[in-house]
Amino acid sequence: MADRLEVSERTIYRDVDALSAAGVPVYAQRGSSGGIALADGYRRALTYFSEDEVRALFVSGASPLADLGLERGLAQALEKLRGGLASVHQRAADESRSRIHLDQRRWNQPEPPRELLTALRRAVWDDRRLRIRYEDRNRKSTTRTIEPLGLVAKAGVWYLIARSDGEMRSFRVERVASAQKLSERFERPADFDLERYWAESSARFAEASRTADCVVTFRAANDALERVSYYWPAEIVSEGARESTVRVTFPGREVAVFQAIAWSDVATLVEPDELREAIACRARRALERHALR
Repeated sequence: MADRLEVSERTIYRDVDALSAAGVPVYAQRGSSGGIALADGYRRALTYFSEDEVRALFVSGASPLADLGLERGLAQALEKLRGGLASVHQRAADESRSRIHLDQRRWNQPEPPRELLTALRRAVWDDRRLRIRYEDRNRKSTTRTIEPLGLVAKAGVWYLIARSDGEMRSFRVERVASAQKLSERFERPADFDLERYWAESSARFAEASRTADCVVTFRAANDALERVSYYWPAEIVSEGARESTVRVTFPGREVAVFQAIAWSDVATLVEPDELREAIACRARRALERHALR
């Protein structure tokens, strides 16, 4: 190799060391027919990628792996993979990065607690019990010992799936005030499937939410229809020259009242009547509290 490439043998050894450090599976074989070899299937596996498969791998985006402290590992892995691709596939990878970017966070969403997420991720992988201090939605704090089984990111919000007092629970990570990794390990349930658990848990939550849904009919200005129908499920019942009738489904009565008041400059609540009474009562109290004296 040194003769063919017109370099010194030291350079060959140095390059082999560099390839090995970069993750390329090269190794030395002893004997009369030995030498430096590349692991079987390494190049062959890379040639099996189609252009669409390469594009899927290299689409740019703020990966949730960064929240877990794995962003550097992902970047290095992709760079190693890119280096082993054929030139046509390297172009596909570069085009994906420059043409598609995925941002999975909502507007004005706070940054996730990355240091805490890294600690939780390690506890999940090590099967270590945790002692956490957790605050519920009413800011009531409790301390409990849990067995962390997995982490789930939904629209930029992280959840810790864990066993607590023998029951499966989903803890919102941003409400974990502190987490202490304990010395003892736990035995992970052999039949636990994180993806299946989350799908079933999400379905139960959605069903419970539907039973508490509050359907409200508004008369809204046409230039405000996008605002009224942007976030909550909405159906345009009828359209007029200046106003349209819109039916909006909220996840509960209190949310409906809050949103109807926020839209009072562009939309009028038509029904249900009891909600109109609640909004009028809330508005009178607001006037009394904020009236200038």
